[in-house]
Amino acid sequence: MTLFREHRGDLDESMRTVAWVKDRDELVQHLRKVLEPWPTAPDPAPLTIQKYYPDKQVGWPNCHIVVLEGYGVLGYTDGPVK
Repeated sequence: MTLFREHRGDLDESMRTVAWVKDRDELVQHLRKVLEPWPTAPDPAPLTIQKYYPDKQVGWPNCHIVVLEGYGVLGYTDGPVK
């Protein structure tokens, strides 16, 4: 299981969105729910998940960034998503 948090305006707000996901498919399903209120939001299936800087603020030494091409950063995980 991997922790995912949404990219938000500040760290406290971001940490309130933390959710467990077991794999890439579950992350995509979670992101569909997150983006659902915006009818023009893109489909989150074509994600790029890549190693990022260690996040010492929250203790995620193996932080990965979740990016949707043409949209931007959706959030971060505490490790790789398979």
